[in-house]
Amino acid sequence: MSRFKLLFLFFTIFLCSCRTENETDCTYFISEAVSQVSMPDSGLVNQPFNIDIHYNANNGCGNFNNFNVTSTNDTIVISPVVKYEGCVCTMIFQNLQTTYLYSSTNLGYVYFKFPQSDSSFLMDSVYIHQ
Repeated sequence: MSRFKLLFLFFTIFLCSCRTENETDCTYFISEAVSQVSMPDSGLVNQPFNIDIHYNANNGCGNFNNFNVTSTNDTIVISPVVKYEGCVCTMIFQNLQTTYLYSSTNLGYVYFKFPQSDSSFLMDSVYIHQ
């Protein structure tokens, strides 16, 4: 009888400890702070140019997903969005780099703002000419 109780207890614990798929979904997205930016001083109308953006991921499960971009008049705010995927991650602080391709249809200065970790912005500008 004690063997039956022990077996019953084992299966009860095993079945109760199983998780459903929703409980183990360890995926989330965070707009991360920008640490460094490299871009040209000027560009041509309708000619795309690269903006190299360096940012940090908090652990080894973080990888670039997309950009969160908002614009108001001649000012553009660009923030890299990192996708953290995995329930068990290495605790390695990663310095990552990606490129944002930008093109303007307007002449004049375009101002770029990149969020930093202390609620300030890293700012730069590009003069667009013909």
